[in-house]
Amino acid sequence: MSFDKFQADFMKENRKLKIIIGISLIIFSIGTVSNLLERKYFLYKGGTIFEERPLAEEVCRLGFMSIIDENPNPFVVSKVIIDLVKKEPFIMSVDKILKLSSSELGSCHLVLKADGKLKAFKIKLQGHISNPFFYKLVEMDELAVQGEE
Repeated sequence: MSFDKFQADFMKENRKLKIIIGISLIIFSIGTVSNLLERKYFLYKGGTIFEERPLAEEVCRLGFMSIIDENPNPFVVSKVIIDLVKKEPFIMSVDKILKLSSSELGSCHLVLKADGKLKAFKIKLQGHISNPFFYKLVEMDELAVQGEE
């Protein structure tokens, strides 16, 4: 084999390798760019991912239960409500809390089974940075069923 023939074969092989590397780089670049510019959307079918205002709901539950137990917690219940409960106790035996949700900013909706009946309450909260848990229970209204009062 002569040097000229070897050099020609070597040049042909180098040219093939350069073409293969060029094509590989182009494919890799297109893949990288498309991956970076791709928008991904995920559909989640299951329970709630984000809880809406969990602090307000927990303060509602703690405040309501402390009032029911006739020992209002001063960290989550306002002074006015504590004085009112001391004068006139709010007695109720809660069987089960069926639903507690934050209905709007600064209020909760509580549905429970008490004394064998279904009862609903709208609880208003006052949020202030000076409160230990930001919210305090300031108002509690029982929602009556129409025809029943």
